[in-house]
Amino acid sequence: MKQRFAVVVLLLLGTALVFGQASRIPGGDYSVPLGAEARNGRMVFQTADGSFRWWFDARLQMDAAFYFNSKNPMSDGTVFRRLTFAMKTVLWKDWETELDVDFAEAVLDLRDMWLKYRVPGTHLSLQVGNFKEPFGLERLTSSLLLTFLERSSVSNAFPLGRRMGAAARYWTKYGQLTGAIMGHEAGTRIDKGTRDEGYSTNVRLTLAPINQHGKNLHIGGAFAYKIPDAVADLPENTIEIKARHETYVSDPKLLHTGDLRDVNYYLRSGVELLGIYGPLFLQSEAMWTSVERWYNKPRVDMKGGYAFLTWMVTGETRDYYIDEGEPGPVEMPKHSWGALELAARASFLDLNDLGAGIHGGYSKQLMLGVNYYPNRNIKLQFNYSAVDLDQYATRKGNMLGDDDHWFIQFRVQAAF
Repeated sequence: MKQRFAVVVLLLLGTALVFGQASRIPGGDYSVPLGAEARNGRMVFQTADGSFRWWFDARLQMDAAFYFNSKNPMSDGTVFRRLTFAMKTVLWKDWETELDVDFAEAVLDLRDMWLKYRVPGTHLSLQVGNFKEPFGLERLTSSLLLTFLERSSVSNAFPLGRRMGAAARYWTKYGQLTGAIMGHEAGTRIDKGTRDEGYSTNVRLTLAPINQHGKNLHIGGAFAYKIPDAVADLPENTIEIKARHETYVSDPKLLHTGDLRDVNYYLRSGVELLGIYGPLFLQSEAMWTSVERWYNKPRVDMKGGYAFLTWMVTGETRDYYIDEGEPGPVEMPKHSWGALELAARASFLDLNDLGAGIHGGYSKQLMLGVNYYPNRNIKLQFNYSAVDLDQYATRKGNMLGDDDHWFIQFRVQAAF
């Protein structure tokens, strides 16, 4: 009996110690008053002296799409395009962090996971972690702010998106310059016992000779040198370049180079143009990729571009972030019932280099869109698109070429 009693006492003491330890905030008794507010529709916690700030960035995007006149089977239907939850912080005024995950389609995807230091008294920041490489204006723009449901095909093909890496950025009131060294996608399986991790070096420069609220002109360029990744599903020194045709519900990547083997390195370059004039918004990019190969194999050259124009029928304009060289959100609706936007985009992507024996496909695409903003948290989108594909857009020969078709797609988006 005494032994049982002793065991019970020890368990209670152990439990008390565990809970006592868990409820203790390490670091002493330092504390500052904390306030909360709803800022631009988001819940924000901030200390009175501005040293600390926490806020959440959750995102819900539900899509539906229907395809017409396609030679290949396309899946009409619905999908959760993104279900994300992020926590962002400012710590001791100069340090920032973000943890961002996406669990759409019941698969956990690591998004932004980084630490940033803003050097006091300067316009210089240093960043390490998992974040988007500085290449491609449309790819860098948050999915929350996209004018159309999907980015253009070229923005899907050439920019690599989020990677593990380190970056430094310097900005003034006239523009920004970012340099980075980027590695693999977070979570990528690599046989590090026999193969080194691939990497890229990036630089992006943007200038804003006109930078007033509602009147902005942005010009920019980016360049990247890339060593092929070491991934489990491709042979060594092999890459493949592929792209969606600006839709996601049905996801066959008809534009696909297949395996490009014996790659030494490849170079990517791009130019950017952006203009905001009251309710009008213009954005355009052109990008190129050149793949240099071993054993005197010919270089492979590919290219693409897009341009779109939007008009806020209800008169709103949008923000521009000079320190990031990116467009911001549409401002608060001027009418109690919301804001309305019309948009049109033309794009092309050429993954063919017939002289080098590469037949990845060529696309021309027209996208028309209508966006309705009941408030700053909710957006409803409608897209119509006409797709023109050549005979080589066959997803490595697995589908039919010359598949000209059209589709409509819808999105319901909430940010909170």
